[in-house]
Amino acid sequence: MTEGMWPESIWVSALIGAGIAGLYSLAALWLGKLAVKSSQRTFMMIVMGGMVARLFVTIIVLTLILLFTSLNSAALLVGFFIVFAIGLTAETIILHRHQSSVLKDSESNTSK
Repeated sequence: MTEGMWPESIWVSALIGAGIAGLYSLAALWLGKLAVKSSQRTFMMIVMGGMVARLFVTIIVLTLILLFTSLNSAALLVGFFIVFAIGLTAETIILHRHQSSVLKDSESNTSK
């Protein structure tokens, strides 16, 4: 059944891709919250290690979906990358704000 110009399968594929990216972004935000509560060294380990683990799992999931399902590949990837870019932007802003607050705290501690 079609709705508008594109078949439903394109929308379903795009939504599945967006859902995968949404889960990726939620994991990033959760790990960011966890990292903010830790020391600077642990912060970097959580952020960088979490990023590597998330990317690894996401690439495997996307590869398996593309290989073993009949979903529309282009729609799946477009849906994924739109939400991925939004989530990555949000993660960067949140981590940057954390860095700014840490720098302000350290400056105020050294000036006392």
